[in-house]
Amino acid sequence: MWFVLALIALAGACALLYFDRSRRDQTGRVRQIWAKAQGYTYDNVEEKLPGQFHRAALAKQEYLSAIDVVKGERRGESFILFDLEETATIVAVRRRVGSDVDIDLRLKSTPPPKDSDLELLGAIGPRVVFATDLEIARRVCDQRMVAFTESVPPHVNMLWSEGEWTLGSLPIGSSGREWDSAIEAVARLSGILHVLPPVTEPRGLDRGHHDPSRPRLREGAPAEARPARPASPRQPAPGATRQQTPGAPRPQTPGAPRPQTPGASRPQAPGASHPQAPDAPRP
Repeated sequence: MWFVLALIALAGACALLYFDRSRRDQTGRVRQIWAKAQGYTYDNVEEKLPGQFHRAALAKQEYLSAIDVVKGERRGESFILFDLEETATIVAVRRRVGSDVDIDLRLKSTPPPKDSDLELLGAIGPRVVFATDLEIARRVCDQRMVAFTESVPPHVNMLWSEGEWTLGSLPIGSSGREWDSAIEAVARLSGILHVLPPVTEPRGLDRGHHDPSRPRLREGAPAEARPARPASPRQPAPGATRQQTPGAPRPQTPGAPRPQTPGASRPQAPGASHPQAPDAPRP
């Protein structure tokens, strides 16, 4: 009896796996056809893609792979759409300039984020706003943000930013129209977030041409002086006397005139006469 029940349970599990696999293959084919019709590119899987993001629906999901990945361009900015294995469909739009300030907008029915650096700002329309910098987030949440939150489709339950990326999530099994509306919503939010302050980088350092074998200078530190090269020994000039070794005869430079001693006669030019100096007294 128990053996028969075990066989029935095993057969049911195999049937569920088969139908789930068939549904996944069908979803992949539908997304591939949709991407081709829009002029986008399609990949079956990218294992390292979820590890690039760490907030909201992608918090601690780096062990999962991105499947049915679509890449394209919307509103002049590149985007990625992919499924996080049986968890959610993610839309990510890349801004040209990143920011150190991250913002999270989610439906009031969604649990708050677990990130310790995200603080509650307040409610805007049907959504609640969290941010890493409340003062900057207040300036961003103007009338455009209010109008945007009221126009976001309800199937886009979470919207947030990470660095240079603006992201949104929607349930698994969404249709092509829902993908289009989600991409449009995330792209609109990305345009609003262009007012965020750009990411700060150290000044005065040319990181593009830095030699990796040499240490980087700290920000604000003066450049170290270039070490002086060791001075090469100077060669003695021609005709210069060398230091004599005790007991060694002094070498004479060929052709150098000898110094005249007192009383010695100087050579006279032909035909010239000069008075001779008196002889020095002998001792």
